[in-house]
Amino acid sequence: MASIRAYYLPADPASEIDTSHPVSVEELNALGWKMFSVGGSHDEIEQAGQKLAQKLGYPVTQEGCIIPFNLELEKNAAAMAPEMATLLMKAAEVASENSNICVTNGVVAAVTSGSPYLDVEDIIAAGWVRIHVGAGTLFCVPTGAKYRVTFNEQNRDATGIAFFKETISNPGLLVKKEIDNHPARQAYLSQVLGQT
Repeated sequence: MASIRAYYLPADPASEIDTSHPVSVEELNALGWKMFSVGGSHDEIEQAGQKLAQKLGYPVTQEGCIIPFNLELEKNAAAMAPEMATLLMKAAEVASENSNICVTNGVVAAVTSGSPYLDVEDIIAAGWVRIHVGAGTLFCVPTGAKYRVTFNEQNRDATGIAFFKETISNPGLLVKKEIDNHPARQAYLSQVLGQT
């Protein structure tokens, strides 16, 4: 079974990270980041991701909605679906600018290898949470949530499969400018803050 570890990041990015401020899976769920751990082989993890995506109403047969990913872009871009390679290159470009990413399309991801991490915004506590996941982690990226992915060596060993609600060829899928005014962002804020 994959381990999921999360903790608050310091408000000052120059401060040393202190992992002694944990965040529970329940707190992540309240932010719309549904996290699950499953055991098994690469294929069993992918199948569990497909079942979760199907349960949540994602298309699981439509071309352009089910995309294997490998974050070691330079080596694997040619082997990936062109749309996924383009999307990851855009995400890497945004990440290199230290910008937040916001998707206008729901995503379910299943990590089949590696131990990546990402930072997600906690709009309830007004901070950022770093989430470390391992092989066997399934997670839902909520539409309109802000997050950051670092394309460093640790994250580049991650592989898996992603399920999108719409095809990833949609040019408006990944938003970095005017995030706060985007309808998907407004809907996310209303949904999460309306629950608290």
